[in-house]
Amino acid sequence: MRGMRRAANAGWALALQLLFLRTASPVKPPLFAYHAPETLAGALELLAHYGGNARVLAGGQSLVPMLNFRLLSPAALIDLRRIPDLAGVSESGPEVIIGAMTRQRAAECSPIVARALPLLREALGWVGHLPTRSRGTIGGSIAHADPSAELPAVLLALDGLVDVQGPEGGRSVRAEALFQSFFTTALSPLEILTRIRIPAMAPKAGFAIEEYARRRGDFAIVSVAAVIEREGERCTAARLVAGGVGGAPVRLTGAESVLLSRGLGPAALTAAAQSASAQVDPIGDPGASADYRRHLTGVLLERALARAAERAAGAMA
Repeated sequence: MRGMRRAANAGWALALQLLFLRTASPVKPPLFAYHAPETLAGALELLAHYGGNARVLAGGQSLVPMLNFRLLSPAALIDLRRIPDLAGVSESGPEVIIGAMTRQRAAECSPIVARALPLLREALGWVGHLPTRSRGTIGGSIAHADPSAELPAVLLALDGLVDVQGPEGGRSVRAEALFQSFFTTALSPLEILTRIRIPAMAPKAGFAIEEYARRRGDFAIVSVAAVIEREGERCTAARLVAGGVGGAPVRLTGAESVLLSRGLGPAALTAAAQSASAQVDPIGDPGASADYRRHLTGVLLERALARAAERAAGAMA
């Protein structure tokens, strides 16, 4: 419990620092050693050598600015770009497997993602801008665990998991257990996220992602991802997730229960949105008050559910 509290406090401190980062002027990064191993085993050996005082470099779209603002001062950076087995999109039975070093733009353009994970494809269009998606990686965004980022929320909405490797071997972590607090995951400093595994969406599933940001490409003030299945006006399955309303993505279980019991009519969608607004407990910051984030959660969820229900109806037809 004490360790979890320390991690949460560290996440809060980093969140406040990053809020400053988004409005301040950059400086020079601190000195650090640089390594570019060509095997995963070599990367793990380097992490062990530095005893947790090293950072893994994936796409660098978040890590490099944090270094420039001296929010981080690692002894070394371990660049994963030369490890060929960490990138690519493939299918294995009912799962889509995405290498952690797969560029976000590559996943966005993948025919496998478009067919099997259309919610992920839609969400990737909201991530930053084309230059950042061309450099940023799927695994990097998930491991960074920004609570305002789209990919952690989508991973939870799609019931995905990640595979990691560490000094004691490999293990898998489900999305529910992965995201713990602001910029804090269940991974240890000596582990590397190697791939993401997501079950293919049901062919007739309805889906949608909605978010609100000051400008297109900015971090979302609030985002909502929805996946539903329907039979007529009856909702048979629902996974609803909000981002930007806490230290980690929030599963909107109350709203899911409303849909499962009351169906997908307009009144039920409104009731689900109201349930979501009542469930979340966001914090206020200079970007938006807690009440505004709570209000946005309901508004965006109702919009997402309307689109998802329409798509599911079209799939049935």
